[in-house]
Amino acid sequence: MKRTIAPNDPRLSDARRFAEHLQHTIAETPRDQSVGGLDRIPGADAGDTVTCYVDVRGEFVDLSLRSDWWYTVGPSGVASAVLDALAFAQEKSLIAMAILERHGRLADVRQENPYTFLHTPDAPYPADPEAEIAEAYAKIRRTVAIVDAADRISRMHDTAQQRIVAGPRGLFRVTMAGFELQQADVDQGALSAADADLLAEDAREALRQATREKDPRYWFSREVKA
Repeated sequence: MKRTIAPNDPRLSDARRFAEHLQHTIAETPRDQSVGGLDRIPGADAGDTVTCYVDVRGEFVDLSLRSDWWYTVGPSGVASAVLDALAFAQEKSLIAMAILERHGRLADVRQENPYTFLHTPDAPYPADPEAEIAEAYAKIRRTVAIVDAADRISRMHDTAQQRIVAGPRGLFRVTMAGFELQQADVDQGALSAADADLLAEDAREALRQATREKDPRYWFSREVKA
C-alpha cells in the first residue's frame, strides 16, 4: 500500500465503523472458530460511485458500479475511481489484519508456503520394472515443468516490464509491472452512460485476472501436468 487513510478523508467514519464492528465480531466468536465477514471487505471511492470488495489479504474479489457513474465520475474519471475504491478496501483489510493480530486471532489466510499444493502422496512401489521406469520418467518431466514454471514466475515477479491485463471487451485495462498494479484506464470512445453493467463486468474480470496472476497455482495449473 502506498497511502494511508488521511484524517480528512470522508470515508474515515466508515473505516472506524468497520473496525468497531470487527472487534465486536471477534468478541462474539469462539476462539476455536474463524472470524467471519472477512472474505468480502467493501471499500468505495471518495465519491461513492465504485465499490470494490477484497478478502482479508487485500486480494480483489468483486466490484460494483453505480448506474449514474457517467454523471458522477464520467468516463475520464471512472478508472481512477476503481483504483481509489480498491485501495480503500485494501486499507480496511490491513486494519482487519492488525485487529486480528492484536486479539491473537487468525484469519483464513494463505499458507506461508504457496507451493504446498504441488506435494503429492507417495504412490505404491511399482512391481513391474517397466512401470517403475515410466513413473521415474513422469516424475522427471513433472520436475522439469515445475522448475520451468517457477522460473517464469520469478522472472515475472522481478521484472519492471509493463504488460496490459484487459477485460473481455477491452473496456477496462490495468497496467501491471511484475505482479504490481500500476494504473488503469478505460476505452472512453467505446463507452456510453448506459454501459455501467458492461464496464463493471470488464473491470471485474480484468482485476480478477490480475489477482490470479499473483497466485502460483494459476501458473502451475497451466504448465504442470499431473
